Amino acid sequence: MAGDKIIALRLAYLGWEYHGIVKQPGLRTIQQELEKALLEQGVKAKLRFTSRTDKGVSAIDNVAIFRGPKPTISRLNSSLPDDITVWAVSAIDKPVAPLKKTYLYVIPFKVDVNRLTNEIARSFREARLCKEGKAPLPDQYRVERANGYTKVFISGRSFCWQMIRRIIGFALSHAIGIKMDLAPPEPLVLIKTELPIKWEEFYYKKLIRIKNFLEKESWRWVMRLELIAALDAVISLEQ
Repeated sequence: MAGDKIIALRLAYLGWEYHGIVKQPGLRTIQQELEKALLEQGVKAKLRFTSRTDKGVSAIDNVAIFRGPKPTISRLNSSLPDDITVWAVSAIDKPVAPLKKTYLYVIPFKVDVNRLTNEIARSFREARLCKEGKAPLPDQYRVERANGYTKVFISGRSFCWQMIRRIIGFALSHAIGIKMDLAPPEPLVLIKTELPIKWEEFYYKKLIRIKNFLEKESWRWVMRLELIAALDAVISLEQ
């Protein structure tokens, strides 16, 4: 439409109750909820996302881009569910691609940092990280021990479908002996998307609430890994 601008929306969401970010017929997705909220302002948007997160994966910093009028950010957040927020918006001159994305995966128990770091590196050489298509290997990664759990940060320009979960699954399989091709999706969070955008408007109210809820409730989901470990131990004893 003549006069329309390219609009970038900076998103945070809890992905646990959604079938991924991209719209799918008959399923609840982040895109479906965002387009519905935009339509309440008369904005019929054809959205594309800098990261297409899967079912169960959350984000603190994903970006949606569309061509159209700039929405009112406070009204947009009033229309969105409590577990989705647009926390920054900007009009840009042309479409942009991410310079870097950083994901965090939370493992709900202690893992030897050096061992897990080595197994992540080995996954780059030996594991099949892309089931579909191709993607470059991550640029950076690091493992940190926290109070009773382990954090893995992985950064890169782009990732193929389920790539992070395949890396973590391979590394955990060899580091602690629990066989898994894919690590569960719920402990995975997109925490940073670096783009050449100067953000113009901000709305932090819901972002802080989502961040606090994510930190609190993620334990409910990542306990699945402990259940897998317990079942694996029982199976081993029976053999």
